Amino acid sequence: MKELQDLLKKIGFLPKENTDGIYEKTYSGSYVISVDFKQQKIIYGNKIVSESKTTQNFSQAENFVVLECVDRLLQKGYLPENIILEKTWAAGHGTSGRLDICVTREDGSEYLLIECKTFGKEFEKEFTRMKKDGGQLFTYFKFSNKPDIIMLYASELRANEIIYRNEIVKIENDYRIGDKDDFYEKWNKLTKDNGVFENWVNPYSFESKALTINDLEEIRQEDSSFIFNRFLEILRHNVVSDKGNAFNRIFTLFLCKIYDEKINEGTDNELGFQWLEGIDDHRSFQLRLTDLYKSGMHEFLEKVATDFSETEFKNRFPFLSEEQRNPILEEFRKIRLEKNNEFAIKDVYDEQSFNENAVVVKEIVELLQKFKLRYTKKQQYLSDFFELLLTTGLKQESGQFFTPVPVAQFVIKSLPIDTILEEKLSTAKIDNDTLLPYVMDYAAGSGHFLTETMHEMQRLIKQKDDKKYNPSVAKKIRNWQDDHFAWAIQYVYGIEKDYRLVKVGKVGCYLHGDGLANVIHSDGLARFTHPDYKGKLLQTDKDFPTENKQFDIIVSNPPYSVSAFKNNARSFYKEDQFELYDKLTDNSSEIECLFIERTKQLLKDRGVAGIILPSSILNGTSVIYEKTRELILNFFEVIAITELGGGTFMATNTKTVTLFLRRRNNYDSINLKIAIEKLFASLQDVTLNGIEKPIAKYLNHVWEGVSFENYLTLLKKEPNKAITEHEIYTEYRKKLNVKNDKEFWAIVFEREAEKIFYFILAYPQKVVLVKSGEKDAEKRFLGYEFSNSRRNEGIHPIKGNSIEDCTRLFDSERFDNPKKASTYIYKAFQGDFDFSIDESLLENVSRHNLVDFFTFDRVNFNKNFTLSARKKIKIESKWPIFKLNQLINIVRGASPRPIRNYITDNADGINWIKIGDVKPDSKFITETKEKITIQGAEKSRFVRKGDFILSNSMSFGRPYILDIEGCIHDGWLLLNNFSKNLNKDYLYYMLSSTMIQDQFTSAASGGTSVDNLNIEKVAYTQIPLPTIEIQEKLVQEIIDLEKKSKTIVIRDLDIQIEKIIKKYLL
Repeated sequence: MKELQDLLKKIGFLPKENTDGIYEKTYSGSYVISVDFKQQKIIYGNKIVSESKTTQNFSQAENFVVLECVDRLLQKGYLPENIILEKTWAAGHGTSGRLDICVTREDGSEYLLIECKTFGKEFEKEFTRMKKDGGQLFTYFKFSNKPDIIMLYASELRANEIIYRNEIVKIENDYRIGDKDDFYEKWNKLTKDNGVFENWVNPYSFESKALTINDLEEIRQEDSSFIFNRFLEILRHNVVSDKGNAFNRIFTLFLCKIYDEKINEGTDNELGFQWLEGIDDHRSFQLRLTDLYKSGMHEFLEKVATDFSETEFKNRFPFLSEEQRNPILEEFRKIRLEKNNEFAIKDVYDEQSFNENAVVVKEIVELLQKFKLRYTKKQQYLSDFFELLLTTGLKQESGQFFTPVPVAQFVIKSLPIDTILEEKLSTAKIDNDTLLPYVMDYAAGSGHFLTETMHEMQRLIKQKDDKKYNPSVAKKIRNWQDDHFAWAIQYVYGIEKDYRLVKVGKVGCYLHGDGLANVIHSDGLARFTHPDYKGKLLQTDKDFPTENKQFDIIVSNPPYSVSAFKNNARSFYKEDQFELYDKLTDNSSEIECLFIERTKQLLKDRGVAGIILPSSILNGTSVIYEKTRELILNFFEVIAITELGGGTFMATNTKTVTLFLRRRNNYDSINLKIAIEKLFASLQDVTLNGIEKPIAKYLNHVWEGVSFENYLTLLKKEPNKAITEHEIYTEYRKKLNVKNDKEFWAIVFEREAEKIFYFILAYPQKVVLVKSGEKDAEKRFLGYEFSNSRRNEGIHPIKGNSIEDCTRLFDSERFDNPKKASTYIYKAFQGDFDFSIDESLLENVSRHNLVDFFTFDRVNFNKNFTLSARKKIKIESKWPIFKLNQLINIVRGASPRPIRNYITDNADGINWIKIGDVKPDSKFITETKEKITIQGAEKSRFVRKGDFILSNSMSFGRPYILDIEGCIHDGWLLLNNFSKNLNKDYLYYMLSSTMIQDQFTSAASGGTSVDNLNIEKVAYTQIPLPTIEIQEKLVQEIIDLEKKSKTIVIRDLDIQIEKIIKKYLL
């Protein structure tokens, strides 16, 4: 009882004279409320209406919360006759539940509904329910539909002070439409905590206090998904159809809010980015947002937004009287607002559409206004929210796909950033502009590479012991340790052509805790004199004027496959800026090739790069791709290649490769070409590129069985028998279309010099190869997966609390964790290829000699990288070795498209042969499930009984003999026109053998999106060719074994067949 008495005394109740155990308080108009402790009653007087007596006793602690709240209402100035306790409404089969307190207007209609709970557990329980489905208050509101405010209220006496909590919902007009569920759906899920009882508020005049910078709340883990899902709900219930535009506009609102927080930092000023209840209308509010947007654009993006504020108008035309000015300003406001402007989430074209859109803008601003967006370090949950917006909201076009943060972190942790940073700091003698590495992302997109590089650099700076360095350098380090990212404006550059993404990238920098990088709105391929460029980008090298050579690190995921980009870029760059430019046609789409040359232009000697590219860069057949591979080999060391599968990026299932490169000095390749020219003249096998006897090593790798002395006969145009009988020479003779011997030798010497040049460049290099695997194996390696399901959108760890816990890509704190793939690339940059590969990564990480990626023995050496990276499989046999195309004809199937238009049930239909028609262990194809029309057959490849077909993709390399006629699609290769020296059954068993299948596997895994065979790969497959008699004996012995296996069990039948093949061939 003493606690209750203390509470009463605190709110102004006094013991009543001449009574025992009665406390009372007199309010304005001599109205009295009393509390009788003996009878345990609360007496509210004759003006406050009570529809029940439940709250007028001591039976529940909640009753005293009601009393304290009524006291607060009366103190505020509400009249007792406008207060109803335990209000009910007619409902269904009786009445509703009882609302604790209802405040009415003078006409008796409900204005304010209050539900009271005890402080703590009961309040939180009801508040949770309210956020889940609206709870009791939403139900009460819908019985009336008239209140302007509903409130959940609690209070208690704590340390001799009354503390109270109120969660308030201000009713918007559209909340009144529909039932409780409709109300809940439209509600922005945000409550206000002031606006009713505060000293600046009058009765019946809700006025929520304006936020200042000190009132903003840090985003918590649960807030990230809440804000995102609430944003989607706002779009849904306002019927916003253009989601891409809406997500773009939210980044505009972020820009306004970030600028607002920046200019008000350290002040008590009211923030501009908020809806001021009772003060704002849609026009005044959007005009304020427009001013924030204009200033933010100038501050952060150095863009001048075309606009004319009312302040500027008044300053420009001070001579106008108020009568003249006001009508003009009104029309001026209409022009500014009633059109599709920067906040047009819905189309705006007149006053009505402006108001419809303004409702959406207001709801989104109210959703965001109480949260803090600017931090001096990475705020993980804000970053999570940013990722949700990116991965699900922004449409990605023109070869764009945003790099997931874990992939960006992997690339960055693979680069020797710590070593580069330490070298710069330890060699610096004074505080100048070379203390840190210069970083560039020339296709910045969402800014992930920029923000993650900045976090890594800041982490490394924080670890530095300033006492180790020159005093002026040490001072700079201390400043950077205290003032996070202050260095970034000088050392970090990003370029992005898509203005929408420039804004996104800059906002992303702030949302990740940075904000200071140079994000330039321009083309990442623009000439270095372009007016958009600034700082280090304006410099060019004196010896190589098309090059910049100012950057230490490049990390990027440039666009690829952009149709006809050449004609759209002439204002930024022309043919004299790029060596590769003249290899482009007007319809070329391989823009990624120019970005590789731009990497060459930007990097200093020994600068490093991690660039994500389409896998076609390694084996594309176009001239531009081949010339790009030449550029890579001429001007970079290839440190590592990472192949990431179709689950890596959300917006595409395309396989990509990440090239990890180190810039060579231009003169390395220039001088080597000169040296090879001299070698061809002197005929001396001298040391080149640090390689002793390089020609002998080339011959051993390429011209098997040919000595340097033999090779000299080729160079003297007097080839001996060892040369003339070698398959490379015979291929030259067969495939070079020349008019005379002079032309033949000119081409041979040119091709051989080129091969030797690239062999010598590649020979010293070892390469780390990382493969993510496919499907479930890929998920285990990446540690994440994407979801498109509602309320669970975005990127998620496959298990555990975070992606960093799951991924095998990188360790966020260490460069040398043996269980992470980035470690082996990082070690390779350090020249360490002996670091033992952890057992958990043996399926993903391997090391290879770079020369083993290339096929030097072809007439046309196209510098294709084959990521199987196997050395050429040497075929051992006592019989002559032939390539398959010397013995058979090989052509590809063809598919009429769309195939459904050609499928038929007619009797004259032609067999349509698919891989699903045969079992893997079948030898013959005898029937098909489907047929195609004669018109379809004309667009396909016809095959005859006795022909061979070979699957060329997915389950590639399976041979079958046709026992029917029909047509094959482009997933098959047709083998026919057999040499008279080749037994068909021998060919079948050899195609199925380990000897041939190993060659197929090596050829198929060439870095493309799906492992596959093609005509060229099969054509160059080698096969021993015994006499017909030996072939027939080999076949008969296998057939006898297979017949025997049908009557008795023969263990390891395949192994037994392999033994028969070896017996006859070795």
